[in-house]
Amino acid sequence: MSKPVRKSRDLDHLMEQNSTELDFLSAYGGSSSHGDGSEIFSALRRFLKAGNVSFQLNAKETALSFDFGKASIEPTGCKVLFKGKNLPLVASDVLQHGFAHGKLTKQRTSCTVTMVEWGAEQRRFIERIVEFLNHDQ
Repeated sequence: MSKPVRKSRDLDHLMEQNSTELDFLSAYGGSSSHGDGSEIFSALRRFLKAGNVSFQLNAKETALSFDFGKASIEPTGCKVLFKGKNLPLVASDVLQHGFAHGKLTKQRTSCTVTMVEWGAEQRRFIERIVEFLNHDQ
């Protein structure tokens, strides 16, 4: 007779066992509901915190500001504004899937966009801006 095969722990069990150590992963999680500004704002907030960006929340926790911009919950998403010299962006960056009402000044000193999703494109966009503008922090 052969020995019974010992069942190893499955992924769900390991994640449950280590859930307290995996909270940081929520900053990099999947897409939020389309157009849910509060969920997108929360994801952005966690992402900025994970990237060591200092920010201040307003009293109602519906907006935040940081040295090079601000973000707020809007009815259709999360509006962000970045200011800086020679932003590393082109107009098509704010016209990608998951973005709405994107505007980049001709001098590339200011950018506003409403994120209507929280996905890979939005994380890369924010990460690129933060890396460029937060390097002195």
